[in-house]
Order: sequence, then C-alpha cells, then structure tokens
Amino acid sequence: MRKIVLAALIAFIIGTLAGYRTGSAVSQAGHDRYLAQQARQENARLAEVMENNRTLHHEISRLQATREKENKDAQEKYHALLARIARGDTRLSIPVRTAGGLSCSGRAADAAGKTDAGLDPETARRILSVGHDGDAAIRELNQCIDQYRAVRERFETLRSPKRPGDRVEKASGDAKPETAASRTAAQHT
Repeated sequence: MRKIVLAALIAFIIGTLAGYRTGSAVSQAGHDRYLAQQARQENARLAEVMENNRTLHHEISRLQATREKENKDAQEKYHALLARIARGDTRLSIPVRTAGGLSCSGRAADAAGKTDAGLDPETARRILSVGHDGDAAIRELNQCIDQYRAVRERFETLRSPKRPGDRVEKASGDAKPETAASRTAAQHT
C-alpha cells in the first residue's frame, strides 16, 4: 500500500510540475505575443513620428529659404534706392511750414505756408535705414510665427488619438477629475 501511495504522490508531483511548466510556457508565449504586438505598435508610432519630423524639417527649411529670398530682395531694393539717392536720381524731401513765405531751400511756399525741404543723401540713408531695419525685424518675426505654426500643426497631428486605447481629452466643460475610486467603480460596472 505504501508503494501505491508513494507512486501516486510521485505521479502527482511530476504531473503538477509538468502542468506548471506547460502552463508557464503557454503564459510566456501569450506574454511574448503581447510584447511583440506592443513592439509593432510602437515601431509604427515611431515611424509616424519620424515621418512627421522629416516633414517638419522640410517645412522649416522651406520657410528659411523663403525668408532668405525675401531678405535678399529687400536688400537689393534698399541698396538700389540708396544708390539712386547718392547719384541724385532720386530726391527725398519732407514737408515743412514756413513763416515768411520762403523755405530755407529758397522755394516759394504755398498759400498755407507749406513747402518741402530736400534731404541730403546721408540723412536720407539714416532715415531709410530705420525703416529697413524695422522691415527686416518684421520679416524675421513673421518667419518665427510661421515656424511656430508649422511645429504646432505637427504636434497636434502627433497628439491626435489614432490608435485604439489612446485617450481622448474631454471638453473643458465635461472634464471631471478621475480618482482611484471612480476607476474601480467603472471597472466593476
């Protein structure tokens, strides 16, 4: 009788160990499949992020090239205007009001006592440089704004939920703080 009980006990232990190993192998295979699925999803997400990054890089490069062209065109126009002023082909003048009927340049004033005074080329250059510098700053600021918008658009594309299980943010009026108790209650319903 002892031998039968001992044989049954040994058979039970061997069966339990074999079952444990088989169950462990099945569980490990399921976990491996889950990890492989997660890796595939993350690889797909990484590829999407990398593509968005490439697109953003191209967009930023395009914006910089556009700005460089605009700056070059503005520089050429500015220097051409300065050259015309220096040669005397173009004159800059400012309106002035006279008290005695003649301006300081010897021109006759109109009935309201207004005439214009011509600017020397150096004064004209200094005045124009203020506007030129301001225009350059505006172009730079516009490029910064365009780059910000491009980056924001790309990040909004990345943040939009596309995969099952991704969270969708609630509208601000519908937002309720989530607590551990509310999550537990939701799981049991």
